[in-house]
Amino acid sequence: MQLLALAGVHFLIDMFASMLPTILPAIRDEFGLSLSRGGLVLAALLMTSNGVQPLIGHMRANRRRPLFLHLGLILGASICLLGALPRGENAFAIMILLAVVSGCGIAIVHPEGLRAVYWLRSIPPAISTAVFMAGGFLGYASGGAISALLVSRFGLKGLYPLALCPVIGIILVIFLRIRLAVERKVRKKKEAQTEENQLPFWLIMAMAMPAAISTIVLITLLPTVLNEFGFELTFGGFSTMMFGLGGAVGSFVWANLARKKGELNCSIAALFLVVPFLVVYLALIDNKMAIWILFGVGFCAISAYILMITLSRYATGLSLGQRMGFMAGGTWALASIVFIALLPAVEHFGPNVILKFTPLGYLCSGAFGFYVMLKVQTSTRAKLSVQ
Repeated sequence: MQLLALAGVHFLIDMFASMLPTILPAIRDEFGLSLSRGGLVLAALLMTSNGVQPLIGHMRANRRRPLFLHLGLILGASICLLGALPRGENAFAIMILLAVVSGCGIAIVHPEGLRAVYWLRSIPPAISTAVFMAGGFLGYASGGAISALLVSRFGLKGLYPLALCPVIGIILVIFLRIRLAVERKVRKKKEAQTEENQLPFWLIMAMAMPAAISTIVLITLLPTVLNEFGFELTFGGFSTMMFGLGGAVGSFVWANLARKKGELNCSIAALFLVVPFLVVYLALIDNKMAIWILFGVGFCAISAYILMITLSRYATGLSLGQRMGFMAGGTWALASIVFIALLPAVEHFGPNVILKFTPLGYLCSGAFGFYVMLKVQTSTRAKLSVQ
């Protein structure tokens, strides 16, 4: 029940995180924003929601009470107040501020939520991480579809009722007496015997970075690209939802495979499998039926990221809270910086052209993961030969 409640909290906070990319075309029309300015609002949310996470992991490293989960849910819901902004010259600055506030709330929940998941030690790490992350990606997928539907029918004011959703999450966390894990000084002997559990954290983060950049570009620009192809705003939301649903299903399948084959091996395989799915989807993107291929993209892309988070749990370097903060947020913050740098290119060449390069990120991550795997195998052989 505690794990399901935490997955529900992750669902809610990521629902708020996914609204802005999906309804960006409507926001641009409502406030008369250029693509670059709209991208900056989106980048402010992405940078804050991800860049603040390592700081939270550091500040709360030894605290067990999940007080920040409540605060994060409340702040994250502030993005639902877009409809209350004034129409005029000051709208853009206030919109940036609102995105930053909501981003801070989203940032707070992720490292705190992952530490709460790791407090549930009776559940295998790969499974508990998969359930928690699946809740988030389902929320991200649903948030896009729900916000697109509400905005299409009622305008930006249709988001107001969603601001009450955090109350549900706060009640569940309090009622179930959820607490946070802290770093254990001594690892269990069984955990220490696995080479994957002793990987340097920065190798895992470096492996995740190219894929994170491609994912940010894909989910951010996809609704706009589909809108330019003449599809309705709601179709962009459902496309994002299909990507998230694929990740939710895939996370359980890959988590079970990882228990036998190992998280590192499975994450590498998933990263390489993303490429053919994504290439085919991008070739057929103007066809409405191509939305089903997005399920396969999410099935592999999101699962690979979840497995890398599981690897980070027992990695060497930094505290548990910091590792979760950097992995759940730092990777996406750096990816958001790359996205901001790409905005002039997006404006000049068009979002569809930039989208064509996204398979390269997953290919690079898979290749670097293969290098890490070879390094682990070489280290293992060297130790065995000494013995």
